[in-house]
Amino acid sequence: MTGDEIVTLSRKHTISEWAAQGAVDPIPVARAEGVYFWTPEGKRFIDFNSQLMCVNIGHGDPRVVHAIQRQAEALCYVTPGWMTTEPRARLGAKLAEIAPGDINVFFFTNGGAEANENAIKIARAYTGRPKILSRYRSYHGATAAAMAATGEPRSWSQPPMPGFVHVLDPYHGVQRGWDTTEEALRHLEEVIQLEGPQTIAGFILESVTETNGILVPPDGYMQGVRALCDKYGILMIADEVMSGF
Repeated sequence: MTGDEIVTLSRKHTISEWAAQGAVDPIPVARAEGVYFWTPEGKRFIDFNSQLMCVNIGHGDPRVVHAIQRQAEALCYVTPGWMTTEPRARLGAKLAEIAPGDINVFFFTNGGAEANENAIKIARAYTGRPKILSRYRSYHGATAAAMAATGEPRSWSQPPMPGFVHVLDPYHGVQRGWDTTEEALRHLEEVIQLEGPQTIAGFILESVTETNGILVPPDGYMQGVRALCDKYGILMIADEVMSGF
């Protein structure tokens, strides 16, 4: 198919994420290799964004291609609830080797939003508390609970979901700028106290806010959040700790 044919059919029969559908004008991609991708007509692009920050190893790496081929030939799928495989066993063990501290148990999901959904469920089940804190300048996914935790305008189209409380970010925009670490932590602790720490299961936050501006927290902020969570028995849920940036 030509690039125009791909775009026309895609716009007619598929929905693009986070876009006004009438304004969508996607780039048709026919193939990719290394840091480049090409349209069907042969126009080459440098993939500076690593697609959605997740093809860091490059496109078409022979090691990845061959591993996919070998696994597809041997076994494509087993039900994850009561069966397991050698790749799953090996990956869990490898992660246990390289993860910090005593982190040695892992739950594999299909994507970031699903990971956050499960983290929220686990936090509530473990603590017996209903509330989840998150920041306004945050994005946590497009599924129901992940969207409710999201604090930026992409969540505005959805009705509020019970149990989610948003707090201010240390950054307040170009005109106001940044709070100090002490100011940001004071505000967070006040919200915790006003909401009732005995009702808060977890605080989900990005270590570095990505889609809302690449906001690196001030020195000591993350350590202060950790200390407050420990003080009040609140679980700290890290979103996108394996950042693409």
